[in-house]
Amino acid sequence: MPENFMNRRSTNETRTRVRDVSPLSGMCAICIEDCDILCEVGKSALRGREILYPSPEYFGESTAASNKDYTIDWSDFQIMTTVFGAKGIEADEDKAIFPNADITTRFGGVPLNIPAIVAGLGSTAVAKRNWDGLAIGGAISGTIITVGENVCGMDPKSKFENGKVTYSEDLKYRIDMYRELWDGKHGEIVVQTNVEDERFGVDEYAISKLEVNVIERKWGQGAKAIGGEVMIDDLDKAIMLKKRGYIVLPDPEDKNIQKKFKDGVFKRFERHSRVGMPNREGFVENIERLREKGAKKVFMKTGAYRPAVVAATLRYASDAKIDAITFDGAGGGTGMSPIPMMQECSTPTVWLQAQVLRCLRILKDHGRHIPDVAIAGGFTDETQVFKSIAMGNFGDEPPM
Repeated sequence: MPENFMNRRSTNETRTRVRDVSPLSGMCAICIEDCDILCEVGKSALRGREILYPSPEYFGESTAASNKDYTIDWSDFQIMTTVFGAKGIEADEDKAIFPNADITTRFGGVPLNIPAIVAGLGSTAVAKRNWDGLAIGGAISGTIITVGENVCGMDPKSKFENGKVTYSEDLKYRIDMYRELWDGKHGEIVVQTNVEDERFGVDEYAISKLEVNVIERKWGQGAKAIGGEVMIDDLDKAIMLKKRGYIVLPDPEDKNIQKKFKDGVFKRFERHSRVGMPNREGFVENIERLREKGAKKVFMKTGAYRPAVVAATLRYASDAKIDAITFDGAGGGTGMSPIPMMQECSTPTVWLQAQVLRCLRILKDHGRHIPDVAIAGGFTDETQVFKSIAMGNFGDEPPM
């Protein structure tokens, strides 16, 4: 099936002169010399790598996602209902009413009032700008919210000693904001760590100084399977981030680059995170050390990699006795990731859930530890969530 959005996308504000484009390339069947319309090919020729990212002028005030048709999504499934009897409650017309539906659950041993969690919201500007509302909403709803990656490293007020973070105003603020209205029982605040965070000792700081109970290890960059990016429009901050150990492009310490930035040749630096490359032995030992440091629960967050990697991930998680793991499927949103990665990388959410369930069945048949599993990626309403939960079991047991 041809890709309807090849060579023209709302995410990078490109379009084609005609609608009946070549299904092979997405280009106009007749490409004319004096065309005043910018398609992806044309805009790439003028602006180069800028075309890789969602419209940069909206960075910090937007999220972006894939607009690719994966041929299957939650709308392809129908919810089958019945009029005979009831499940989960007495079959009584006066009792089996929707306000009496019990939607409480547990995730990784944490009791929740609702069957949904707020996944990692890290150092991107859009996450920071919206943290208060999401943290308060998560707390009063009695669910989990996760402080995402790079928060300490991106915080200009963070303090370091020998390369380790000893104070972060931003991380402390986010945790305190959630706990202000948290009942102390339902839900939890989780701190996520990636490669740079581990090097900074963010987990140790969060556990020892901020009394965080749950640490989440992150593999890769969610649904996009790459390193995380943010745009930096301040030279001094770009230099600070490079000195802290981040990959910053172009090199903000290069005098020629500094001059070009000041002259307006380009407007933004890119800060990239590294992609972790775990192995079984190292991962299991890492989780053991994390528990020794005081983590009461350990979660995992990973993306939608090839099926063999999904299987290995769950095997490693089982070996390490991980409490819970989140898989992020292709099609979900991001603060700032390359458009080609959102479009062309990783497994769509529906397919991913099927793979995960197959792997969990194998673990169950072998009597292995099975972590709780959450699925993320493109959920927009309650019917989609319901379908995922309904399909998230082996047919004879409650949803996993």
